[in-house]
Amino acid sequence: MKKQVISAFLLSAMTFCPAIVFSQENTNVQSQTLQGSVTVIPVGTNFSAVTTSELSSSSMTIGSGVSVMLSGDFYYAGKLIAPSGSIVNGSVVQLRKAGFAGKNGNFKIRFTTIVTPSGQTIAISGMLKTEKGDGVVYGGTAKDTTLAYTKDVAIGAGAGALAGVIISPMSGGSVGRGTALGTAVGAGGGLVKSFVDKGVDACLDANSLIQIVLDQPMTYTNANRY
Repeated sequence: MKKQVISAFLLSAMTFCPAIVFSQENTNVQSQTLQGSVTVIPVGTNFSAVTTSELSSSSMTIGSGVSVMLSGDFYYAGKLIAPSGSIVNGSVVQLRKAGFAGKNGNFKIRFTTIVTPSGQTIAISGMLKTEKGDGVVYGGTAKDTTLAYTKDVAIGAGAGALAGVIISPMSGGSVGRGTALGTAVGAGGGLVKSFVDKGVDACLDANSLIQIVLDQPMTYTNANRY
C-alpha cells in the first residue's frame, strides 16, 4: 500500500515539473526585457551635426536624399542617444531655385533617421534650426535684395545723367532739360537690370556646423545598443 502511494506521488511530481521549469524561464525572459529603459525626448531638443557635402538649392530636387554626420555625442538627460560619427538621414521637402528679378532660392530638409556606427537605426523627426524657426534655409535676405535694387537704379540714373549732358546740346535743348530726360531713361535702365539680375541660391558649404531640432517627440529605448 505504501509503495503504491509513493509511486503515485513520484508520478505526480514528474507531471508538474515541466510546467514549473517553463514558468521560471518565462520569468527570466520577462526580467531581461525590463532591463532596457525608455526615454521620451521632447520637441525642441536639438543636437549638432556637420554637412559632409555642399547643400544647395541649385542642385537639389524635391525628395532627394540628404545625409549629415553627428559632430559629437548626442546626449539627453545624461543618456547617450547616438555617438559621434552617426549618420543623420533625411530628404528635401521644400525647394525653390533662384530666379530672375532677384528671387532667391530656398530649401527645407526633414530628417527621419539616425544610423549609428554599429548599424542601429533610430527614428526621428527633425529639421534644421534656423533663425525664423521654420527649418527653411534662404538664399540672401530681403534687405540684401533691396540694397542691390537701389544700387542698380542709382547706377542707371548716374549713367543717364551723363548721357543727358552730352546729348542736350546736340538736340538744341537746354542742359537742364536734357539731363532730366537722360536721368529718367537711365533710371529705367537700372530697373531693367534689376529685373534681369538672378537671385541667390540657398547654400550650406561642406563641413558647415548645423543644428538639428526635433519637431516631434522622440522615443528612445536603451537596450545596451552600444
